[in-house]
Amino acid sequence: MKIYAMNLQGAQKRLKTLSSRFDAAGLSFKRVEGIDGRLLDQAEIDRVVKKSGRWGRLTPGEVGCFLSHRACWKTLIGDGGRYGAIFEDDVLLGENAGAILGSSDWIPEAADIVKLEATASRVYLDLAEGAAVSGRKVRRLRSSHYCAAGYIVSRDCARRLLAGSETFCEAVDDFLFSALSPVFSSSKIYQLSPAVCIQEWGAVGDGKTHDPATSIEGRESKTEAGLPFAMRLSEVCAKETKALINKALSAAGVRQRQKVEFR
Repeated sequence: MKIYAMNLQGAQKRLKTLSSRFDAAGLSFKRVEGIDGRLLDQAEIDRVVKKSGRWGRLTPGEVGCFLSHRACWKTLIGDGGRYGAIFEDDVLLGENAGAILGSSDWIPEAADIVKLEATASRVYLDLAEGAAVSGRKVRRLRSSHYCAAGYIVSRDCARRLLAGSETFCEAVDDFLFSALSPVFSSSKIYQLSPAVCIQEWGAVGDGKTHDPATSIEGRESKTEAGLPFAMRLSEVCAKETKALINKALSAAGVRQRQKVEFR
């Protein structure tokens, strides 16, 4: 399984740091040049972003981040592998990363995406026994789990992701990992637990490791945009329905709400 890491031109310090982390795990990766949204002109942004999303208009950095993920999907498809592991360039790797990322034999046959990353959020996961690797479980993800700094995607799914994102209005992690996203509803998405990667700023938590000058993301604090009443009502109903289903299945011992740890 090939590993792809997106990295902005000129972000050599990030690339050097990432290379040392992967070298320490006995892994190598293919660098995919990221798209710096700050360098896109308005016409380029308008070509791919046709409207505002749930969180308002995407920032140039968010547009660049999404386009960088698309570049990784295209590279994976071109290389012809069945799976590819996609990383942003600020990830920390956990224990046994070499064994986990060095093989795809453990990936569930039906999996479209396997999220490798931990965040501070609590999520719902299926409890059914399934695949395992290096003392970690691979469970179906049943609720939103934002951030997209580390995940495995199948080649077939990458094709669908590209086809479904020729234009977009949400950030790439919303597109992939929001329970309200069509991708989430139509794909078999799994979570590695404990996770094998985490973004550096998430692990340190001091707000100093997220360097806007070299970051692909370029995100900023936002509040949820005011949607038309009909859309808001539909979204609220969908959220409540999913929450009730997850709570009911959790009470029945089928699912569990938990924080995915990083190890």
